[in-house]
Amino acid sequence: MRLIPRVIFILVSVFFMGWLFFKPVKKTEEESCVNIYDWYGMLTREIIQQFEDETGIRVRYDLYDNNEVLEAKLLASNSGYDVVFPSASPYVSRQIAVGIYQPINKALLTNLGKLNPFIEKQMRFIDAEMKYALPYYWGTLGIAFDVDKISALLPGVSQDSYDLLFNPENLKKLAPYGISFLEEAIDVFPLVLSYLGKSRDSMNANDLEEAYQHLLKLRPYIRRFTSGRFINDLVMGDSCIAQGWSGEAQQAEQEAKDVGRNIKYIIPKEGSTLWIDCIAIPVGAPHPRNAHIFINFLLRPDISAKITNQTKIPTVVQEGYKLIDAHIRNNPNIFPSKEVMAKLYLDKPQVDEKSIYYDRLRTRAWAKVRLNR
Repeated sequence: MRLIPRVIFILVSVFFMGWLFFKPVKKTEEESCVNIYDWYGMLTREIIQQFEDETGIRVRYDLYDNNEVLEAKLLASNSGYDVVFPSASPYVSRQIAVGIYQPINKALLTNLGKLNPFIEKQMRFIDAEMKYALPYYWGTLGIAFDVDKISALLPGVSQDSYDLLFNPENLKKLAPYGISFLEEAIDVFPLVLSYLGKSRDSMNANDLEEAYQHLLKLRPYIRRFTSGRFINDLVMGDSCIAQGWSGEAQQAEQEAKDVGRNIKYIIPKEGSTLWIDCIAIPVGAPHPRNAHIFINFLLRPDISAKITNQTKIPTVVQEGYKLIDAHIRNNPNIFPSKEVMAKLYLDKPQVDEKSIYYDRLRTRAWAKVRLNR
């Protein structure tokens, strides 16, 4: 008769252990955590700490410095991230096309007010209804350089033109002191096409070949292709000129002053590239509610202004501009004039068959440039 109680004990134990392992999970994890994947240097610990203190939601914060790294992670599998910050073009348009992002519930974004009208207009070429991605950070692509070295090595050469970076004769003189370009084809080819008198949006194979041949002339003088190292290289004197983003270049200017170097950033007079980094929520995000809370926090005017004051990178939150420090708000390399803004271009999205094919050709050409062949 003792067998029955023993069997009952075993069955109860099995049931209890199964309940421990398979019981429904409460929503405490959704209430307490949000996984963020962001560009290096965008959000300070102070901003993250303020969000955690105000909401009780813990932030897991990972960093990247290249759109291709982010895209590979999002395409490979469910990344586990709740909020990511992809660049609008060409990435967001094609990522939306393959279903990487879930729609943003704007009803949960009570702080979504007036956005910078120029940036919003450009963003609608990427996502017409801003259904899947919201613009947030923005800036320009230009040239950062050591003023003293450039003045000494290139006397009489204009310091406000892409001729500084795309003229082989100039690069030949600068090469011993270090030259760096950005590492993605989209950041180089359109500007070289423009420099050669072509449309930066050209998808003509002959134009692409001409740009490729011109880059081969520049290649022997380029020391490094980098998205993240150019700041340190300029500040430490390992390079004298670099293609770079406005936000990082402003950081380089400040750090260089601290060590007695004179670094300057310019938006070339011919015009340049506008960049927009967006906020998006990947499909399969484990904490979508918390993702919206985090996005809503970033859209607050006081928070957006604090981010700009700390990074010198503008956000799109128009109401926050009055809270930005005057020396930042009045810096034309951070907030360009209307005349300069009119000469900034957001690269067209690559979603049709022709543009996708052209992008493949450009990527192959760029790989050959980087390999120097």
